[in-house]
Amino acid sequence: MGMLSKAKGTRRAYWFILPAALCMLFVHFIPIIWGAYISLLDLDVYTLTQWTSAPFVKLGNYIKLFSGKFAVGQRFLRSVYNVFVYGLVTIPTGYIIGLLVALLLNRNFVGRTFVRGIILLPYITPDSVAYNVWRFIFQARIGLVNKYLLKFGLIQEPLVWLVGKRALTAVIIASIWKGWPFACLILLAGLQGIPAELYEAAKIDGASVWQQFKMITLPMLAPVTKTLLLLNVIWNFHAYNQFYILLGGSVGEAHVPSTFIMQEAFTNLHYGMGSAMSVVLMILIVILIAILLRSKRRASYES
Repeated sequence: MGMLSKAKGTRRAYWFILPAALCMLFVHFIPIIWGAYISLLDLDVYTLTQWTSAPFVKLGNYIKLFSGKFAVGQRFLRSVYNVFVYGLVTIPTGYIIGLLVALLLNRNFVGRTFVRGIILLPYITPDSVAYNVWRFIFQARIGLVNKYLLKFGLIQEPLVWLVGKRALTAVIIASIWKGWPFACLILLAGLQGIPAELYEAAKIDGASVWQQFKMITLPMLAPVTKTLLLLNVIWNFHAYNQFYILLGGSVGEAHVPSTFIMQEAFTNLHYGMGSAMSVVLMILIVILIAILLRSKRRASYES
């Protein structure tokens, strides 16, 4: 009787899981397989109406992406380089700013709750609003950045920020401003989970403030830090809004994979090439996430 009821419970559990599994199948797995198949075709605006007879180029699209002989390959590799630079600057900088502010907000002072709410304003501001404001700030003729750089004599003439080699720098600055409050919120939650007794014992043993931070705060924040790093890596490789809104439709030299895929697939109408780039980006993200999860698991075993 017990085995029969257990089997019924198992079947009932599968029925409850079935809707989620079907959603995953139709929303994720089928589109991924479909995109991988399209990446093997020379599918564009001319062959789209008869896509079943589109030329099957096998790995031709992928060869073009990783070959310096083709313009699309050069630009795609440049976009991958840009997103790595973008992440290597925004993630550590946002973490450091968030940690410093979190350490401040973890202290008791008058108006602490109000300040905690205020610092979230950049993060909760919609992307369309925040990055359009930054677009105005970086304007060459009337922007505040050039205004104050000229005022303090740091430049002799207005700089062009939103086009060319400085465009990536402009997006990085705006993204750091937009993203650090989230890091602060997560790290503040981690700080509040550290037992106060550890600091009291460290003070009794004569540990300095730096020693307490190094030996207690950072190790105790390690799990939160690794989770935050994992989320930021995923979000940074999917970066699109900040580049498109801040730089407009012509991202130019500041292309990252998401914006370049959008341009190649839906502006230039090279669907096969766009799908190939999407597959490469997905594989790259999966590899990075696997490395991060493996390191996180190894660290948890060692601890």
